[in-house]
Order: sequence, then C-alpha cells, then structure tokens
Amino acid sequence: MPKVGDGVDAVTAFAGAAVAGMALFVPFTSRTSITVDTPYQVASMANSVPRATTLGLIVAVVVAVLIRPANRPGLVWLIAAGGAAILGINYFVGHAMTSAEVLTTQNYVNALVGGVIFGVLCLCSLQLRWAGLGFALGSVTVFVYGEVIALVTSNMLSTTDRAVHSPSALIIVAVVLLALNTVRYRRSIRSPIVPPLVADVPIVPIVSVTVLALSVLLATERLQRAVDGQRGNAWHIALAVGLTIVAAFVAALLLPGRDGTGVLLAVSLAAAADSLIDAEQMGWYLVLVLVAGTMGILTGRRWATPWAVLFGAAALGAFATIAERLPWSFAWTAGTVALAGVAGYAFGSIRISYWPSAVLGLGALYLPSILWAIPTRLRNWETGPHPMAEATAGRAALAITIGAAASLLLLYRIRPGTPAPTVKP
Repeated sequence: MPKVGDGVDAVTAFAGAAVAGMALFVPFTSRTSITVDTPYQVASMANSVPRATTLGLIVAVVVAVLIRPANRPGLVWLIAAGGAAILGINYFVGHAMTSAEVLTTQNYVNALVGGVIFGVLCLCSLQLRWAGLGFALGSVTVFVYGEVIALVTSNMLSTTDRAVHSPSALIIVAVVLLALNTVRYRRSIRSPIVPPLVADVPIVPIVSVTVLALSVLLATERLQRAVDGQRGNAWHIALAVGLTIVAAFVAALLLPGRDGTGVLLAVSLAAAADSLIDAEQMGWYLVLVLVAGTMGILTGRRWATPWAVLFGAAALGAFATIAERLPWSFAWTAGTVALAGVAGYAFGSIRISYWPSAVLGLGALYLPSILWAIPTRLRNWETGPHPMAEATAGRAALAITIGAAASLLLLYRIRPGTPAPTVKP
C-alpha cells in the first residue's frame, strides 16, 4: 500500500513533469493583448518552437548525465524547484511585455529551464515507484495536449490564454510541491559508491541526443522551406522521412545495449501524434486523457513490449489517413484517447540499463517531427500557403513507423541476447 509520502512524490512529479513538458513543448504566451498575426511574427513563432525544443532536449540529457553520478534525491528536487521558480519569473515578467517579438526569447528561456527540470525529474523518478507514475502521467498529459490542441489557426494564435502557455496556478503549485519535497528529502542526500564506467559511456547519450535532435530539426526546416516555396512534393517528404529514420537508428545505436529502443519508439509515436487532427481546446476530454494515460502506463509496467508501441503508432498513422472521411468529433476524440493510451504504454514499458538513456527516450517524444512542415486543413499548424491532402501526414507517419520497426529489428540483430539489468521508471 502506498504511503502518504508516496502520494506526495507522485503529485509533485506530476506537477513538475507537466510544467517541464509545457515549457519544452508548447509555445509561450502570457496575455491576450499580445497579438501574433503578421507573417514575420508567425514565422518567428513557428521557427522558435522546434528549435527551442531541440535545445531543451539536449540540455535535459546533458543535465541527466552530469547529475546521475551524484545520485542525491534532495539535490534533484532542489534543482527542479529552482527551475520551476525561474519559469514562474519568466511567466510573470511576460505579463509586463507588449511586444510579440519577446515571445521568441521567452520560448528559448522556457525550453532551457524546462529541459533542466525534465532531465533531473526523469532521473529521480526512475528510482521512486510512485514518483515515476506521476512523472509519466504528467508527461503523457502534456504530450497529448500539445499534439491535439490547435496552436495556430489561419496564421493567428487561436488559444492564447488557454492552450499555449503554462498556467500560473500550475507553476505556483509545482514550485510549492517541489520545495516541499526538497525539504522532505533533505536528510536523504547520499553519496553512494558508483561503479566505474567505461570512459565513453557518459558522453554517449549527449552525442546521441545531438545527432537525433539536430538531424530531425534539419529535416523539418528543409522540408518547411520547400513547402513554403511551393516546391514541396513527395520526394521532399520521402527524403525527410529517410533522414529521420537514419538519425533515429544512429542515435539508438550509440546508446548502450538496447537502450536505443526508446528512441525509435519515441520518433515513430511523435510522428503519429503529429498526424492527428486538432481542436481548439481540451475541455472535459482531459479526464479521458488522464484515464487512458494511466491505464496505458500500468499496462506497460506489467506487460512491456516495444512492438505494441510500434503497432499503436502505425494504427494512429493509418487512422490519420482516413480521419477526414469520419465525423470530426469522433475522429478527434478517438485519436486523442488512443494517443493517450499508446503514449502511456510507451512511458510505462520503457526498459533501460543506463538512466540518462531514459531521458533521451522519453524526451524525444517532444521533438517536433517533420510532419510539422506538412500543412493540412485539419491540422492547424500551417507552414505553407497551400495545404496538402489530409492523408499525406498519416502516410508520412506510417512510413516513419515502418522505418523505425525495421531499425528496431536491425538493432536487436546487432545487440542480440538479453539486455543488461533494467531499471523501470
């Protein structure tokens, strides 16, 4: 039976993961008086989000690699509390701003600090059962929220006060809870003897995340330029898909053992999520997301197999190809709930031998895929003047998933046998 302290850990990790995820994944705005409607402002926002997320994920892995040898829970909660406080300051300072151009800078600040919080909390949650559950659920909720809520409609921010910033109340709650846990764990700071590591192991996750994040960003921006110039076609998309798959496989191969499995799963699931249609707000469907996410996490903890995640991602991609033929409300609801379940299962089923590998595997879900550069009518993140066919996004996601499955088979062939002793989040 869980104790009161376990519940505090779970709620704190949930709030911290939610704040970190929104800082990494969702564009920052602070007030309705800031209007983002000129082509320059929209382009700046569209460009800053994937770049900031890329930078934030690299920071998250670097922090995890550096903090892992210390293995001090009290220090981890303290760093997370300080990061959340900085996010709060950045948020409230934004209320005094009236220039939309400032939002780009604030996005980068948010992503950097969010990466620090995500890295330390993910690392700490791997060692605490209930904190791990809370962290996973918070991350899944933000991931689904960012994927299925429209950020841009008709070249304007559509939900400035509701969908594209971390709510002030959530930030305050996160700061208080993280500070409380810092006090709770102040006497549990310990310095255990850490076994010597191979010289290249600590740097490997950093190299891996750099290869993955920068390659995906490069593929996305090149495809976006082709689409903006009305030169985008199937060959451009195929090239971007191929670069994504190769980058994911190289990043997976760089990690020790079979830890790279999580990277391949994250890349395929992120692409599938990006192919789904959007709505303007979540509303009470948030309850369904929480329920489906929780069920997925618990199922993944009990029965873990990467092929189930790939199957789910493929099903989502296939569903996206026919979604336009279905009633909008049904297509959006079914896609949202299914995504929450599959993402929850992916978080719950991750198995790693080196903790920072989990930060990369889970954080890679937040990386914007090349589908951000494929404009369609029902996916409100338009980067080009002429939307493509709705099925294009689903087909691209399906191709990435098939490539990830083939890469996983090759990874298992290169790294045969039973993986090293695993750590469950």
